[in-house]
Amino acid sequence: MQGACQPLQALRGVGLRRILRGGVCDKEGGLLGLRQPFSTAPTTVETQNLASLHTSTHAHLHNLRTYHPAQRINPFPPTRWHAYCSAINTATVETVMHKPSTSFAEHYADISRIAGFEHVTPGLSLQAILETVEQAPVAISITDTRANILYVNSAFEELTGYSRDEICGQNESVLSCKTTPLELYRTLWRTIQSGKEWRGTLINRNKAGDRYLAEVTIAPVLDAQRNITNFLGMHRDISVIHNLEQQLKHQKILSDTIFDLAPAIVVLLDSNRNILMDNKAYKRLKVEFGTIEPVHLFLDALKDRLPSLDGETFDNFHDVQVRFDAPNGNECWFTLSGIHVEELDDAAKNYFALTNSGGHYLLLVATDITTRKAELERARIQHLKVQMAEQELTSSVRETLAGAIFQLETPLNVIQAALVMPPSSTEALYPVLQQVLESSYRAINAMRMAIPRAEHGTYSLVNINQVLKDLLIIATDRMLSEGVVVDWRPEPVLPAIMGNEASLRRMFNYLLDNALLALHEAGRVYRELRIHTRLHGDSLSVEITDNGIGIPPALRLKVFEPFHSGWKRGNGNVGMGLCMAQEIVNNHSGSISIDPDYPNGCRIHVNLPLKASNGGME
Repeated sequence: MQGACQPLQALRGVGLRRILRGGVCDKEGGLLGLRQPFSTAPTTVETQNLASLHTSTHAHLHNLRTYHPAQRINPFPPTRWHAYCSAINTATVETVMHKPSTSFAEHYADISRIAGFEHVTPGLSLQAILETVEQAPVAISITDTRANILYVNSAFEELTGYSRDEICGQNESVLSCKTTPLELYRTLWRTIQSGKEWRGTLINRNKAGDRYLAEVTIAPVLDAQRNITNFLGMHRDISVIHNLEQQLKHQKILSDTIFDLAPAIVVLLDSNRNILMDNKAYKRLKVEFGTIEPVHLFLDALKDRLPSLDGETFDNFHDVQVRFDAPNGNECWFTLSGIHVEELDDAAKNYFALTNSGGHYLLLVATDITTRKAELERARIQHLKVQMAEQELTSSVRETLAGAIFQLETPLNVIQAALVMPPSSTEALYPVLQQVLESSYRAINAMRMAIPRAEHGTYSLVNINQVLKDLLIIATDRMLSEGVVVDWRPEPVLPAIMGNEASLRRMFNYLLDNALLALHEAGRVYRELRIHTRLHGDSLSVEITDNGIGIPPALRLKVFEPFHSGWKRGNGNVGMGLCMAQEIVNNHSGSISIDPDYPNGCRIHVNLPLKASNGGME
């Protein structure tokens, strides 16, 4: 059996701190080993005896010039030999017969018993300690103060590929790899030489030349005077763990990159609605919104659509459209999708069985559809313009024909009256007048048949704010060209009413058109149009105010009569606008009036009940 020298002194770090100082010699008196180095240099005789033992019988074990002989021990003496142990301060001598053994620890059993090292602590023998070190699953090595290897355990042999005979006596640098930064080694040495423990990661190289990543711990071994006598090293191969960590790191980088580059807005919230993660799209939106957190606007807009959002039970939701006003006043539209994930309690007590902490994470994905919505809105407004133009044309034809009929009926009524008068000298004209009268009535009836029929439509819920906003958008170009300033103040929350949307839109268009005509005729430099909506109990009111020419008190009732037109300039109207507006309001059980106390133009009040009867459909 062959092996390498093992230092008893180096074993102080594994439980021999309190063993009495002593020495072990062979039968010739040669020093085999010491509990600790002499406080002074060993005597010439001791050194010579030890040197002669090693060089003569076991010269293959050590190069004695490398190590101080007083710190060496030969663990594998010949098969039969006698040794004695002498305590430092006594003359006690004991002679024993050494027996061959098959394990590393057994080679020390007799020596440790003779030296008084057998019982380090009650119930724990030195042999158990040595076997523990030898069988430890981590690679262990013991070196001198210059990193020359004195001992390695089995795990070290298995990890590095070196046997004890090959590695003992060599420097730990045999495992080093040039790819490890030199400064790291310098830091390592500064740390352990100062008496401190060093922990870190090194790139090592095994016997076959293969590199592996080693997690290393090196601790100095101190004597009673706190002097460093040896170094204890432990390391393990963490290459697989490192590779897995790198894969996880790369996957996280990839996930974060995808997360950040996603065109949609993504934000992760905890159960208290605090932001845990957000991507770049969300950060850009936050910059646009200033001090207001966009996610709060998202959640507020969702509350009306998803009442369960603030409850204890959560449902996932997909593509929910919400609208809100941004801090700059612009209208914003988003589609929101949300996935709820249980928040797990990762406390140590739940290591083997993770439990729900009672909270939920909310992964919120938002897509800005404001531009798309604006395009759809422009298309809707354009369609509305066409629809209103057709309705206006139809209404104009109706008004024109109705006006013509009205104008024709007036002289015909005179002729009809003349025909029923007593006979006179004009009796010969009666047949002619009768013929004219009959022909005229036939023409009037034909004109009545040609009048386009009004489209009644159906009653439904109507958002008056939206109706007025649509009309303002349609009239934007006209108002800009005429320099009209609009003060639009809608009621923030205005309930929808039951009504005929097309008729209501036409009614408000009459009123808006009249207000713009009044501003145009007034010729003012500053032209203002104010439209306000308000909620009053079970009805809503709309005020349309202009600073135009106004309406004299004497005409405030007459303007609602058919074919009354008080405009000074010809504008193609036949005076049916306010008359038609009043008819539509009456059909919705509402009222329309002119404010008699407004002095600087005209203010019209329209009141509509929230629940109107549809019995008087137009």
